[in-house]
Order: sequence, then C-alpha cells, then structure tokens
Amino acid sequence: MGDNSNESLTIIQGGKSKSTTKVRDRDYCFYCEIFVLNFARHLFRHHIYESDVQKIISKPKKSLERRQLIAALRKKGNYLVNSKEVTKPMRKQKFTEHLPCTDCLGFYSKKLLWKHKKKCTGKKSRNVQSEAQNLLIRHLKIDEKLKEKVFPRMRADKISLIAKSDYLICAFGSQYLKTHREQHFANVVSRKMRELAKLLIETKKIDPSINDLFCALRPNHYDTIVEATKVLGKYDSEKDRFETPTFAMNVSTTLKHCCHIAIMLALKKQGPYMDVETGKIEADLKTMVNLIESNWKYDISSQAATDLNKKKWNKVTIVPLANDLKILKEYLNKRSLEAAKSIKEGLQNIATYIELLETVYCRVLLLNRRRPGELQRITLYDYLESENNASDKYEEFDRALTVSERILVKKFKRVVIRGKRGRGVPVLFSQEVQDDIKLLLSVRNIFFTATSNLFLFGNPGYENTIYGYKVLEKHARLSGAKNPKAISATKLRKHLATLSQIFSMSENDKEQLATFMGHTNEVHKKSYRLPDDVYQTAKISKLLILMEDGKGDAFKGKSLDEIDLDMNEELEEEFLNNDKILDYDFESTVNVNSDCVQQIYNQNDLSQAGPSGFQKIEQISQLNVKNKINKGKKRTLVPWTVEQKNVVTKFFKLHIKNHQPPKRHECEKLKEKHGDLLHNKDWLKIKVFVQNIYSKK
Repeated sequence: MGDNSNESLTIIQGGKSKSTTKVRDRDYCFYCEIFVLNFARHLFRHHIYESDVQKIISKPKKSLERRQLIAALRKKGNYLVNSKEVTKPMRKQKFTEHLPCTDCLGFYSKKLLWKHKKKCTGKKSRNVQSEAQNLLIRHLKIDEKLKEKVFPRMRADKISLIAKSDYLICAFGSQYLKTHREQHFANVVSRKMRELAKLLIETKKIDPSINDLFCALRPNHYDTIVEATKVLGKYDSEKDRFETPTFAMNVSTTLKHCCHIAIMLALKKQGPYMDVETGKIEADLKTMVNLIESNWKYDISSQAATDLNKKKWNKVTIVPLANDLKILKEYLNKRSLEAAKSIKEGLQNIATYIELLETVYCRVLLLNRRRPGELQRITLYDYLESENNASDKYEEFDRALTVSERILVKKFKRVVIRGKRGRGVPVLFSQEVQDDIKLLLSVRNIFFTATSNLFLFGNPGYENTIYGYKVLEKHARLSGAKNPKAISATKLRKHLATLSQIFSMSENDKEQLATFMGHTNEVHKKSYRLPDDVYQTAKISKLLILMEDGKGDAFKGKSLDEIDLDMNEELEEEFLNNDKILDYDFESTVNVNSDCVQQIYNQNDLSQAGPSGFQKIEQISQLNVKNKINKGKKRTLVPWTVEQKNVVTKFFKLHIKNHQPPKRHECEKLKEKHGDLLHNKDWLKIKVFVQNIYSKK
C-alpha cells in the first residue's frame, strides 16, 4: 500500500458482506511539501537522514518522547497549509476560528488557545491570540514599530487580520503613529486601521474583484466605497438617516490620507508597487481625491452631519449634584486617610497602594476638572521637576493679590502637562494631596519592578497607567452618591464652566478659565455655557411671556436677569413638593449678594471652593428665590394645638395613608367646617402639616 492510497475494509453484517472505503486524514510533509497518508512511516522511508528524523529514531519505539517529536514535526508541516487556510487543526470543530501556537505551531481553537499555551510552555501569556495572529503575518515587511506598539493591542479577529495583511492600511497606521508619538495613540491607530479594514471587507462583498485597499482607491470604485460606507454607517433608506453618522463623516479624511500615501509609495516603488505604472496610478489616485472632496459631502457628509446634530437637539444636559460631589469628596478623603495610615503602619500590600493611588487621582481630578487621559498620563519627571516657588519668582505682583490668594499660591503645587491639541494645561495639587503622593513615592519601588513605567499614576506591575474614567466611575458608585452616573469628567468640566456664570467675571477672567480648562474662549462660550434647554426655558420664556401679556414696555432698559415675573404661587407649590419641607417661617429676609460668593472663595483652603463651594453657591441661589417669595412678609411660628392636630389628621386620613398632599380647595373646605378652631391656620399651613405627617418629620 502506497503513501497516497486509501484503505479498503470488508465488514460482514447479518451474513452479508459490505465493502466500504475508509479515507484517512493526511498530513503535510515539511520536507517534500506534499500530503502523505502515514506520516511516521513516510518520515522513516523518505527522510531518514534529516536531523529531526534521526532524533526521533534515537528514542525507544512507542515511547512518549518519540510520539511527541513526531507530533511536533507533523504540526510543523501542517502549519504551511493552515497558515493559508485552516484545514488541519489539532481538533476539528465546526464554526470555530483557529489560531496557531507560537511555540509548537499547532492550530487550536481561538477560545481554547490560552489553555494549550499554558500546557505547552508552562507559562501564562496576556496576549495569546494577538501573538498567534501576528505569527501568521510574520513574513510581511511591515514597520517594526507598528508591530510592537499597535498589533498586540488589536483584537485577534478577521477584521484585524485584514488590517495587518493590507500593505496600504499598515502604511497609513505607520504614518499616523509617526505623527502622534504619544503612547496612548496606539489605541487610536488600532481603531482607524480596523475602520479601514471594515470598509475593505464591505467593498469586497459588493465587488469581489477588489483585492486590497490600493485596488479599491480607484475612480471607478468610488460608488462602491460610498455604498460600503452607508452599510457601515447603518444608513436606513426608509428613514433616510445614519444610525452611526460619525464614522460616515470621518472616513473620508482617512481615505484621502491613504490616497496620498499610495501616491508616495508608487513614486518610491516600495512594497507591492514596484511594477505599477507610476503616472497612471498617480493620476487615478489624484482623481479619487478630487471625487471625495467634491462629491462626498453630497453623497454622505451632509446627511450624516444633519443626523448627528439631530441627536444633540433634545439631549438633556446632566450635571452632578452639589450634594453628590460633597459625598464623593468626603468618601475620598476618608479612604485616603485609611490607606495612608495602613501604609505608614507597615501594611504595604498592593491593594492598599492602589487604594491610595486611585483616591489621590480622583481628588486631583475633582479639584482640577481635567480630562482623565491628560491627568493619568502625568509623568513622574514632570511632577518632581515642577517647582512650587511662584511667589518667589513674581514678588512684584504680590500687591495685586489678596492675603488669602498669596497663601493659596504658596500652598498649591502647579504642574503644566500636555492637553488637547498639544496645549499646555496646568494641574493644581493641594498640600494634603502632595503629602499622599510623597508617601506613594516612598514605597513605589516595592510595587514597580519595571523601571519603564514613568507615570505618576502608573499601574503597579505593568507599564501602562490606571484607567482614569473607570477609577472615577468606580469610586463615584462606591461613595453612595444618589446619581453616580452624573459624576463623570466631562460633566464635572461642564459643571465648573456652567456655574462660573453666576459670578461677575471679566473677559480676562473668562479667558484664564478657558485656558485652565484647555480650550479656547470661543469653545468655552459655545460648549461650556448654561445649557440651551435651561437658558431658553428659564430666560427666553420670560421675554416671550412679557410679549404675550403686552408688558414689554414695563421692563424697558433691563436685562433678562433683572426681569422678575410674579410666580409666587407656582414657586410655593414647587417648594412644597420638595423633600425638605419644614413648618417654619423666615423672621426676616436675608440679603445675599456677590459678597457672600466672594467670602466662600476667600478661604485658605481652595479645596473648599470646589464641590462644597458650589454647593454653598446653589444653596445661596435657593435662598434668593425663597427671599423673593417672602419679601415683605414677616411671619411668626404659631404652635399647633392637640385639638387642631386631631381634626386635621382625621379629615385627611386617606391622604396621609396614600402619601398624597391635599389640594387648596380641600384645605379650605376643612377650614369652613372648623372655622373657629382653625382660624389661625391658612390652607398652606394645613397642607404642610399633612405632608410632614406622612413624611415623618
């Protein structure tokens, strides 16, 4: 029987003979590059002089070592076939993706590869699937920096394999990485390469003649790319809108960059473009760029931009509650004290270190309202080298500062870091935070074996940083805040800029605030102002009501803020429906003005002017509203008699049982029935009394 023949078997069933043919699996020989039937026998017959075969022969027959050596050589041969199309996995499983082991070259199920890797090498590996996929494209000439920084971060699926295998997509990723050299941009490069790969996959489905992105970037394939973009943008032809308009808008810029890169590669005769007609390719690609610039806005961008704006129109702006910020701050201070105390007492485990590290990060973010990525990437060098002697440098400006401001300059450490678009943005560290960071640095060498982690908020045991937005989300949830989802870095930044409008700030002050937050003054006015839904409802509605009532002339020369409508009854109802209702009256009106606001911020500790400061500001605003209600009305507290309480409780027993406040006409009906008894109680006091009963106040 030869190597390439099948085995014939005769099976006797019930006295009748049945001839069948059993087809055995064949393996690919690494040496002669053909499929063979009996792999071990083929080796001993035809490749006995090979060093690996000699090593197999030296082992005893039927021994474990001999079988393992034959299996290793079998995997090595089958890898040549499986690297093109997986036909010989170690275990056949339907509808399962297979990837090779980087050590033994055997193909295993993608999901179970980690288990084999651990058994094969005896070690755990973090990026098993990425390493296996990178092995399949090791023969491609790709930028080594791209392989080292970006490829390990990419999810090991079909999309990533297409992105890694396409020369033009890799050239785009390499150029983008050279332009944006910061470490965290590796994730952005990965995302953009996957977007191009998705687009290429869709264009291949529409037109199978397209082989790669270089082939797709031809004028005759422009309509195909537009159609593929609509598929990826989830365009609904019936509703005439994009479900994901951002991708549809941004991919055109990426495609134009790819066209320019392809022209450069064609002119240089690099990679697979050595034999192309340079003049024709250059003309086609420039035509493609012109098509995108002139027609993309009509085919894609205009509709996508409209859909994107529509989503923002009725989006509710949520800012964190001042009380929640106070709860979070108290929680962070408490956890920081506990962690710092444990470290000082010698309990130097990694959990305690991370606890203090995360709480310090959240406290700095809460004070400065920085973007999480900017803050988490502060280097240890930048923090240590920043000097805190601003007052010594600018002694001539001392007279321009108040006493409390001079104290703050000395107390806070200022570190300038890289912000958005390369802008320098400052970060302030309070004295308490500086002490905690000093404690962290004193034990840093215990938890950081890798000297390559140069970040102040580095992740112990790894070379990256902590994930700022996840850390803030985690501690906001654990703090016990009523609405932890409202406490995010973006909402905190909007909270700061929005509440800053209640101050009488000069243009210079606004410019300094915008610079501190890391954006221009125009962006501050456009995006970080009082939300449109609040402004238009609260401010513009006053103007519309005056026009409707024909009272516009009465407020001639006044600003919208100075116009005060008579809304007493509605405001009383609003405060009565509030959770915090007490049966007391103001003895006199309280005058609150900008001096009170200034007093809050003239504290020695600037941290008091953070969340708690804003809480006081909101409380002051509420007092102002109440004062307008009670202006000119001096009321005194009149005690309730036992008989009055019994009558009201009995009359409104169903309201108390159902936790339902009585209406005005119901209270007046009770007063008519017991006029003499309730002569000193108006309907509003009766309503408040009933609410306080079922509220248990």
